[in-house]
Amino acid sequence: MSKQKVFIRLYGAFTCSYPQPDDVLPLTGKTAALVALLASAPNGRRTRAWLQDMLWPRSGEQHGRASLRQSLAKLKRILGSVFSEVVVSNNQEVWMNLDALEFLGSPLDGALLEGLDLAGADGFESWLAEQRQRVVAGLEDDSDTSIRAVALPGRSDTRQAEPAFRPLKLRPAIAILPFAHCAADTVEATFGDMIAGDLSRQIARAHGIDVISHLSCRMPGFVDADLKRLRETYGVDYLVTGFLRSSGNTLTLDLEFTDSGSGVIVNAQRFERTRLDWLHGGADVLQDVASYVVDSLFKGAIRSVATRSFEDLDAHMFLMSAISLMHRQDLASVLRSHQYLESIIDRFGPCSLPYAWLAQWYVLFLAQGWSTDIAEDKNAARLMVQRALEANPDCSFSRIMDGVVSYQLERDYARARLTFDDVLAVDENNALAWFWKGTAFAFEGAGREAVAFTDRGRLLTPLDPGGYLYTTLSAAAHLSDRNYRDALKFADHSLGLNRHHASALRAKIIALDGLERFEEARNAANDLVKMYPGFTISSYLSAHAAAELEIGREWARALKNSGIPEQ
Repeated sequence: MSKQKVFIRLYGAFTCSYPQPDDVLPLTGKTAALVALLASAPNGRRTRAWLQDMLWPRSGEQHGRASLRQSLAKLKRILGSVFSEVVVSNNQEVWMNLDALEFLGSPLDGALLEGLDLAGADGFESWLAEQRQRVVAGLEDDSDTSIRAVALPGRSDTRQAEPAFRPLKLRPAIAILPFAHCAADTVEATFGDMIAGDLSRQIARAHGIDVISHLSCRMPGFVDADLKRLRETYGVDYLVTGFLRSSGNTLTLDLEFTDSGSGVIVNAQRFERTRLDWLHGGADVLQDVASYVVDSLFKGAIRSVATRSFEDLDAHMFLMSAISLMHRQDLASVLRSHQYLESIIDRFGPCSLPYAWLAQWYVLFLAQGWSTDIAEDKNAARLMVQRALEANPDCSFSRIMDGVVSYQLERDYARARLTFDDVLAVDENNALAWFWKGTAFAFEGAGREAVAFTDRGRLLTPLDPGGYLYTTLSAAAHLSDRNYRDALKFADHSLGLNRHHASALRAKIIALDGLERFEEARNAANDLVKMYPGFTISSYLSAHAAAELEIGREWARALKNSGIPEQ
């Protein structure tokens, strides 16, 4: 028996790690729930029938057994050789060797199996709700309750009441009221109205967000409405309010971002600029304020999902949380993102946006080098795109993901170009289409076109947590055009936004090699290998969209020259 342990974290975000606690394994959805159910059993043992009823209650006996076999097979691929030491099964039961597990954390770290809410798996949902209640009761008596204090998970015949129907709303609505001003100052009321109007137009370009028109926000009935009326009558999810003060030539805006459902101020920020800057509506001024508002929206969604009951949450809160977690680019957050996207579909049924974001999820997952079955995950990405387009063939984001999967995973550049052209023909201001088409040009070695398209995307300024990603796409465009200095600038900027982004670090290595700064390139390569020990030239070529093209071979040579191992 190996002395190494598989590490399980049941409280807070569920993780399964091996061989070290920080080496989080890519378990998602019902495979993660299967591990949690086995690990939380007093003796690690469950019957197959019980597991099927918990996780696949609507599949029927035959399909349920097949789904359980598939989850066990996937777990075996991910755990590798240690699987046989941890998991044992026969025709009737599946059990875990608890001596091979080490449990991390305690109930003080968060809710039991936080984020592992599988709507549609009624038995699991009922079991999880009951266990969470028992854990809370246990904490009242003993704040040092250990990880093994999970209540005995005997099957309960009691089922949770069906949640009240909530309409599917995947795009949160923001209202920006005209900003008030201090009457004692010389600030004119039109300033507050003008700035709010400029800000509304800026944020309206953000992907996946609805902005109430500035004209509506100026109406007396709207301005005077309380939060409940704004939410129930006008559909406002978040409210932006502000107060202007002037001091000499400086104009200060104190901004608040409020959740209309709870009335809680999610974020507050002060912005100071000269009167002339506000008057001219400089891009940097509006960009800073708009970025703050959008960032507050995503932070508010994450907090809502973490602190409010599952039944009280709108679909857009899960979606915004999933997007934000996906872009953190650490494995534990990325896996929670997958769970949230699946929860939307399980709870509300097939809809285009969550399927499209799942396709994006697989693209980023593969790019980070986390996949244990590249072919399977590529197929999953294509399946998500197909389902997204079946749900809504006109969804621009789903069509963009169709193009991204075509060239990033399937290397079908011709199809990708046609797809992006179709999107831009309908909406020439779609920043994502400009960025991703520019990246396709970069991989094909058309550097000048790549730079032009990604520059256009940056001018349109997409506002979401993926800023680091779009900056990396600009770096790739400049690498393709052999503008190594600009490529290094964009790669460093991307790493400043998200140090976990493997693609940005690879771009930095290639740029440094192109600039003949070889020692710095080797240092960056060492950083990449430390962060992602399994990364090799072979794995890079097997997964990268440009591997079979000249630019891909050129980039692979630069990585190899910098010390990335061949195998």
